[in-house]
Amino acid sequence: MNILIAEDSELSRNVLTSLLVKYGFDILIACNGLEAVEQYEKHNPDLILMDLMMPVMDGYEAIVEIKKIAGDKFIPIIVLTSIIEADSLVKSIECGADDYLSKPYNAEAIQAKILALSRIKALHDALDEKTRLLQEHNARAESELVLAEHIYDGVVTQGDITRPFLKSYLRPVTNFNGDIFLVSHTPSGGLHIFLGDFTGHGLSAAIGAIPASEVFYRMTKKGFSIGDIAVEMNNRLKRLLPVHMFCAACFIEVDLNRSAMHVWNGSMPDVVLLDGDGEIKHVIASSHSALGIESDEKFDRNHEVFSIDGDEKLYMCSDGLIDIRNNEGKKYGKDRFYSAFKTFTDSESRFPAMVEDFTNYAVDGEICDDISLVEVDLNRELDTWLVDNKSIAENKELPTSWQVSLSFDADTLKLTNPVPLLLNLVMGIQAAEGHRERIYTILSEFFSNSLEHGLLKLDSALKKSPAGFQEYYETREKRLAELSDETITMFISQRPENKKGLITIEVKDTGDGFSIDSHAAKSLDDNIGMSGRGIPLIRKMCESLEYSDKGNEVKAVYVCD
Repeated sequence: MNILIAEDSELSRNVLTSLLVKYGFDILIACNGLEAVEQYEKHNPDLILMDLMMPVMDGYEAIVEIKKIAGDKFIPIIVLTSIIEADSLVKSIECGADDYLSKPYNAEAIQAKILALSRIKALHDALDEKTRLLQEHNARAESELVLAEHIYDGVVTQGDITRPFLKSYLRPVTNFNGDIFLVSHTPSGGLHIFLGDFTGHGLSAAIGAIPASEVFYRMTKKGFSIGDIAVEMNNRLKRLLPVHMFCAACFIEVDLNRSAMHVWNGSMPDVVLLDGDGEIKHVIASSHSALGIESDEKFDRNHEVFSIDGDEKLYMCSDGLIDIRNNEGKKYGKDRFYSAFKTFTDSESRFPAMVEDFTNYAVDGEICDDISLVEVDLNRELDTWLVDNKSIAENKELPTSWQVSLSFDADTLKLTNPVPLLLNLVMGIQAAEGHRERIYTILSEFFSNSLEHGLLKLDSALKKSPAGFQEYYETREKRLAELSDETITMFISQRPENKKGLITIEVKDTGDGFSIDSHAAKSLDDNIGMSGRGIPLIRKMCESLEYSDKGNEVKAVYVCD
């Protein structure tokens, strides 16, 4: 242990030196306060014995300077005084001294005080080291959080949740949100919406958002349905997340014309659909378990289908909103949530009014979970998500000749929708990115007609009423499960002509066929119902469209210019 003796009296220095050397300490000498400061800066002793009355710089000034240099580091200083004066002691303590020794010196007292202060210094040094390590850890953690937030934002916010038809409020309990809100357009111009609520809060809860977002955006872009996406997301989260973590989730799919809404609700609060007059039209409760719990074999991908008029508003929330507590510990609850739709009747101000209501409810209360509220305006008059609202991209390569043909039997048709697979195969051969949506729409319409009307013999007239609409899709699932010995063959080819690509799409099924006129309006303007828009739309998009007399074969030519 190094001890600095700052004493202008040679006799006192010698007495102290002999005593301290006897106890095994190493000694440094200073004859005045200025030398004491210089010795401290040069040798960094472990303890200082400081006389108060010295030339050049007295002990008081020296103590102040040394403590200033030491900063947060603890350097024990014992003042040396021949007369115990209260004022001197108070002043030395105020300057930063830690103890005092009175002359004449007592060897045992000197040793005891030095050992006591050395123990205190050891504690301070250990605390300083832990503080330093903690600061380094916090700095690394902060850096990692910044990186994680950058990655999180890059993955999760690929969609556009700022569109005019969307309003959202997401409030995390910590710096990361365990709730996740995703929106993306389908290749046919429809909309996929996902609201999820991961177990827990903060970064641990947000970790699952990255793979969930990747699955959602990738599969939506490729044209998969919400049922397909739910299956894949469940499998991914079950593999990646620990057993105690899962994701309550709600998927919504709305078609381009806003005539149908598909809902898969897994352990989320009720989805509320208001009609054009602001009255509750549907309350869609959870009918599935959360994602990441069930195995692939037990997972239920089936979703509910609802007929919509294109003037509704849709509301989704996480259970953090329902569980908000006021200062009396009372929950916000479902009843108050539902009553908000009757209380706030103005369509435009309803969403901010609801947000203000539950945030005011939580003032001085308890918010123990992430909170999310989403409003989706389904009004088709807004024309906010038309598939063709952007110009067709210019192809970088001249079109080439190619063809693809695939045939699907009944067992395959029960398991998968081949349209996204065929679309991405085609785009992989020679991508015409600006035409993806239109090609998807054509393939999807032809396939749906072949399956639903050609093989399953469904009548679109059922869709004229909300009850019939639900019956249509329930019958579809039942007949599809019973399907056997039937096939659908899809053929697509391209040939170049005048620097354009002429894409021929043909679909044939082995069913009895169906009457085209009975399933389609003569034009888009003639159609005001829930069905029959597909064929007129494709006729408008394509260079040519031909159905066989039987109705089980269709051929269209689409031009990529």
